[in-house]
Amino acid sequence: MARPLSDEKRDAILTAAGRLVAAQGVAASTAQIAKAAKVAEGTVFTYFENKDVLLNALFVRLEMRLAANIGDAFPAEASAQEQLQHVWDALVRWGLQYPDDAKALRQLKVSDRISDSTRLHCEGLFGGMLQALQRKLAAHIDPDRLPFYLGRVLVNLLDTTLDAITAQPEQRQSLQQAGFDLFWKGIQR
Repeated sequence: MARPLSDEKRDAILTAAGRLVAAQGVAASTAQIAKAAKVAEGTVFTYFENKDVLLNALFVRLEMRLAANIGDAFPAEASAQEQLQHVWDALVRWGLQYPDDAKALRQLKVSDRISDSTRLHCEGLFGGMLQALQRKLAAHIDPDRLPFYLGRVLVNLLDTTLDAITAQPEQRQSLQQAGFDLFWKGIQR
């Protein structure tokens, strides 16, 4: 009879994969992941059929964490600016608290190893938050530009803001707000 799978080992593999994807991108080998997780390489494949399955599971794990962070006290009835401020503050908080997760997620978002079905599943994790925000932003942004602004500009400005805060942590509040203000003013029609 096969031994039951251990949640601790699965978690260790995903945690190691997250750290290595953050540092090396999706090129991190399963051997490196196994070593970092302190398991045999074969154990990785006991839990994940192949590397793509592992990377997709990591993507879902990170998106779930991010969605929970953003969803905490999401102001569904607030203005577009207030909703976007909430999302921005949550992204900054999450990026500072979990820098490896943020870097790994950034790598995975641009990887062709993440399946369309996984991406679609993860969009659903954000529930009505993303839809509510997009509806409210429609009054401020050309709808054709919305994916570019949210998917590229916001993400790159977030990275720049996180780098600045890391370099000057005593300026966190002012840098965090400056990053948001720059984005908000930049998207106005």
